[in-house]
Amino acid sequence: MRLIAKLLILTLVFGSFTACVSKKKFDELQASKEAVDKALAETQTRVKALEGQNAELQTTLESEKTRLNGEIASIRADLDATKGQMNQLQSKLTMTEANLAKLRAEIDGIFNTYKNSGLSLQERGGRLYVVTDSDVTYRSGSASLSRDQRNALDKLAATLKSNPDVKILVEGHTDSKQFAAGSGMDNWQLSVNRSMTIVRYLIRKGAKPNQVAAVGRGENMPEGDNSTREGRAKNRRSVVSPDANLGGLMKQD
Repeated sequence: MRLIAKLLILTLVFGSFTACVSKKKFDELQASKEAVDKALAETQTRVKALEGQNAELQTTLESEKTRLNGEIASIRADLDATKGQMNQLQSKLTMTEANLAKLRAEIDGIFNTYKNSGLSLQERGGRLYVVTDSDVTYRSGSASLSRDQRNALDKLAATLKSNPDVKILVEGHTDSKQFAAGSGMDNWQLSVNRSMTIVRYLIRKGAKPNQVAAVGRGENMPEGDNSTREGRAKNRRSVVSPDANLGGLMKQD
C-alpha cells in the first residue's frame, strides 16, 4: 500500500514537470511564429512597395523609350533631309564645276587666238594682261599712238570683233612729271586720255562699245623708277587686261 502511494506521488510529480516543460516550449514556438508572421508581413509590404516602384519604373521606361524613339526618328528624318540637301548641293557643285571648266576652255580658246595674231596673255603681279607685239607707250605729255601701235591694236580689234563675249579694260598710266600750273591738264586726265585713245580706236576698228572700258591710273601704278629717264618712259603707257571675271577664271587651276 505504501509502495502504491509512492508510485502515485512520483507519477503526479513527473506529470507536473512534463506539463511545465511543454508550456514553455509552446510559448517559445508561439513567439517564434509571431516573429515569422511579422517578418512575413513586413516582407510582403516591401514586395508590394517594390512592385509599385517596378510598375512606376516600367511606365517611366516605356515613356522614355517612346520619347527616344521619337527623337531618333526625328534625327533620322533630319539626316535624310540633310543628305538630300547635300546630294543636291553636290550635284549643283558638280554642274557648276563642269560649267566653269567649259567656260574656261572657251576662254582659253579665245585667248589662244592671240598667239596667231601677234598678241599674248601674260600674268603680272597676280593680274592678267593682253600684251601686244608693240608696247603702247607715249612721248611725254602725249596720248598719240604710233603706226606700230595702231597695227598691234588692229589685231586686238579683230579678235574682239570675232569674239563678242570678250570684254577688256584699258588702263592709262603716266610718269610723275607734273604739268605747268594753269595748263588745264594733270596726270589723271592724261592717263584717261591715253586709255580713251585706245578704246576709241578699237571701236572704230570693229569692237563693240560694251566690250571695252577705259580707266585712268595717273602716276599711281608705276612700273619704272620715275627718278630716271628710262623709268619715266616705261611709266608712260597703256595696258589692256581682260575683264576681271574672265581673268579670275583664267587663273584657276
